[in-house]
Amino acid sequence: MLIPLLVLAAGVGQGFGRFGYALLLPAVNADLVHSYAVAGLLGTLNLTAYLGGTLLVSLTAGRLAPETSVRLGLLLTTGGVSVLALARSVPVLVAGMVLAGFGGAMIWVPAPGIAGSAVRPSRRGLAIGLTGSGVGVGVIASSGLTALVHAVAGPGAWRPVWGIEAVVSALVALAAARWLRPRVTPVSGPVHISTLRSVPGWVGCTLSYGGYGLAIAIYMTFLIAAYEDDAGFGSGHASAVFALTGVCITAGGILLGRWSDHVGRRAAMTWTYVGMTAAILLVPVGAEPWAVFSAIVFGLAMSGAPAVLAAHLADWLDPRRFAAAFGAVTLVFGLAQLVGPQLAGWIADRTGSFSTAFLVAAAAALGAALASATLPRRGPAARSRLIEPESS
Repeated sequence: MLIPLLVLAAGVGQGFGRFGYALLLPAVNADLVHSYAVAGLLGTLNLTAYLGGTLLVSLTAGRLAPETSVRLGLLLTTGGVSVLALARSVPVLVAGMVLAGFGGAMIWVPAPGIAGSAVRPSRRGLAIGLTGSGVGVGVIASSGLTALVHAVAGPGAWRPVWGIEAVVSALVALAAARWLRPRVTPVSGPVHISTLRSVPGWVGCTLSYGGYGLAIAIYMTFLIAAYEDDAGFGSGHASAVFALTGVCITAGGILLGRWSDHVGRRAAMTWTYVGMTAAILLVPVGAEPWAVFSAIVFGLAMSGAPAVLAAHLADWLDPRRFAAAFGAVTLVFGLAQLVGPQLAGWIADRTGSFSTAFLVAAAAALGAALASATLPRRGPAARSRLIEPESS
């Protein structure tokens, strides 16, 4: 029951609370906001709140049980999506986006650590990958729901989508309140955000996650624009390629997380980023079948890389210290995501195409591969070892 519940929680926090806005942005803008600049700012505020929630989880990991964080995050996300469904003004939209952003972080940052601690070390990557697959499930569910509502109520309908998502979120929150109970485990010694430094290869982990954040920010933001404007793809063709990426996101964490259980975290993470680099370089080619290959490989890598990173941290840390450490690397990832779209957009404006921007994204992914290669080799005996608490 634990892993399916975490999958649903991840889907609510990410698919509804974070990524669902992109699907409704045109309708929200036409009906209420009337400015793409303001609409874009709403997305930035959601990500900023997500970073704030990440920092909060990291700083309170020693006092707040990971399961309690997930339960509170579900309540915040439910409240945020409910506010969005009822919004009649931009300030109310801002409040909903901020609540949903905080809630998403409080769900996702501790969730992999909970999953990893609930299974044998030899299956830790699989468990964390399954939890991460919830992000893809949430995105697919949000996309399907949006399409269904638009088919019934018209392309301008957006409140019913968030209204239905609020109901689903509330049901998952109730399930978490019933079945996701904090485990009574002693916490010996303080838990700090600096716990990350106790993990072997922590510098490589941090740098790789930053490069990953920059790469996916550019790829996911400008993929459709690059295929339509540079390659001459029709909107349906470009959207289909993007949708294929989303489908593969659902499977990547499971497949690559399990692979890392067999070959080790360093090898799995390094080769995942090498694959991501190749996938990004295929975009400027602007032709089939390379666009399809790019979408498949990138989608698998997009969810696989964080699953393997989380498994590496969980190999060495208990769930509370995992939340602090994973929150720390997620902050670096989030800052890179804030920079990526603006940097790529500026490059595209200066050069007249997206090719150079995707080269920058490929360089970031390659840098992540090189950073991952610095992780230590570990034998099977080290899988269940936990870092000793820091001395006060």
